[in-house]
Formats: sequence, C-alpha cells, structure tokens
Amino acid sequence: MDSAHTLPPSRAHSNHPHHAATSLDFTSVFLPSCIEMIRPASEKSSVISLLIQSLVCEGRIDPAHAEEIIRGLIEHERHGTSAIGKGLAFPHLRTAEVKEFVGAIGVAPDGIDFGSLDHDPTKLVFLTLSPRDGREQHIQLLSRLVRLMQDKAVNMQLHHRLRPQDVYEYLSDLDEQNRSTTA
Repeated sequence: MDSAHTLPPSRAHSNHPHHAATSLDFTSVFLPSCIEMIRPASEKSSVISLLIQSLVCEGRIDPAHAEEIIRGLIEHERHGTSAIGKGLAFPHLRTAEVKEFVGAIGVAPDGIDFGSLDHDPTKLVFLTLSPRDGREQHIQLLSRLVRLMQDKAVNMQLHHRLRPQDVYEYLSDLDEQNRSTTA
C-alpha cells in the first residue's frame, strides 16, 4: 500500500510532491477536498471555475495561474466538448503551470448542460491538469478514466455516489482493483 493510503490525503500529497507524477492512481490525482457538488443549471464555465478554485484552495495550483488555466480549459472546450455522453465529462489541459497530475471532480446529481455529445445531462465532471512534459501519462490517465466510465457497471456505481466522500471511496476501490490486477 502506498503512502497516499497511509496518511490523510492532504498530508500524503504535501509530503510526497512527486507521488502523482509517478502514479496514476485516481486518489493521487483527485483528493476528497477537490470533489465538489454542482448546483443545478450551472454553466460549463462556472463548473470549470469552481473546480479550479477547489484546486487553488487545496494548494494544488498557484492562484496566480488560475485564470489562465480556466481560459485554457474553456478554449479547449470551444474546439470540442469533453462531455462524451452517458452523464460524463472530462475537461483536461496540459499546462506548464502544474508539476504533477491534479484533478477535481464535479458531482451534479440533477445533471447540467455540458454540451454532451448525446445531449443528456452531465452528472460527473472529471477535470484533469497535467504537466506539459507528461503527454504519455496524460493520455494514459484520460484513457483509463474513459475506459472505466464506459464500463456499464462502473458507470452505474459511480452515478449512484452522490456525496463527494462516496465518490472518493469508490475511486480508491478502483485503484485497489487496478493494483491487484497489475501486480
């Protein structure tokens, strides 16, 4: 078991700054304090801003770069939605403003309009930021997220996790399953 599971999450990550860069465990990317409830009728840009603000509050990104990151994510969304359907969206950005993989999750039990390809409301938003030099791990993380979320059983289980702590615990369980299948 790695150090992120033996220390409280906030201490584990502050004591191990490179942990997320070497591990693509969901729990190293998404901290429980960076899982936010999304209000009904929230706009895409306000959801992105809320999730970036949670990363700022947790000290995972510099407040001086928050607006630049938000603009980059919104611009990325203009070129094509990250809402792939089935209630899921994966806004993401590679940026020089982060040194490790970080993320935040938005939970919208009633669903929001995120410009989804299937036009269904989006209920879970997985926002990820990756270092510029982490292209392969960036693709690996997104692929793992998308692959898992396309699994009907996983998708149904996660859609029934309406509290941030429940979402985090489920991601932790998925990490544990992934470690046991790759060991």
